[in-house]
Amino acid sequence: MTLRLAALSLVLLAGGCATLPAPAPGDDWPARRAALQALDAWALDGRIAVAAGDDGYSGGFDWRQQGARADIALTGPMGAAAMDIRAEGERAVVSIGGESYEGEEARSLFSKYFGPDQQLPIVQMRYWLVGAPAPGLPHEETLGADRRLAALSQSGWQVRYDRYEPVGGLALPARMEMTAPGLRLRVVVSDWRLAP
Repeated sequence: MTLRLAALSLVLLAGGCATLPAPAPGDDWPARRAALQALDAWALDGRIAVAAGDDGYSGGFDWRQQGARADIALTGPMGAAAMDIRAEGERAVVSIGGESYEGEEARSLFSKYFGPDQQLPIVQMRYWLVGAPAPGLPHEETLGADRRLAALSQSGWQVRYDRYEPVGGLALPARMEMTAPGLRLRVVVSDWRLAP
């Protein structure tokens, strides 16, 4: 009997380690939103599935954020090719097949892979990926029963959060979907890293 109780206690303790940190009592979403928006050094590894009109593909998705700079790698979504994006503010350099593009050439390349007249809102996405709206821009939020962001509408995009995971005392998105007219991005995060 004692062995069974001890085993049950271990199982409960192990299960407790995988649970998300509970939000503090009361409605503290504004404080948690501000903390998420203040994150400026983080990285994620995962997978992305892109549906652009009649085209669809999937592949690896890695994002490194350091201050205003984002380094993004999409591996495999264009067949054997890989796309690297280095963005700082509104300026982006896109590299694919050993060639680099920026300005109008980069916009044309985005349109080729993500649909006509479609651009990735990289400046806003850095916030959406951590589960917060981009600051200073109009938006609509929907909170779930757990008082975490469940859905977001901003800059013509709809973001839905399906699952969170604990990361360094925070709850960060592990699965989300971002949609705009003619484009859907599904992101599954396998690993989050926050700067110490």
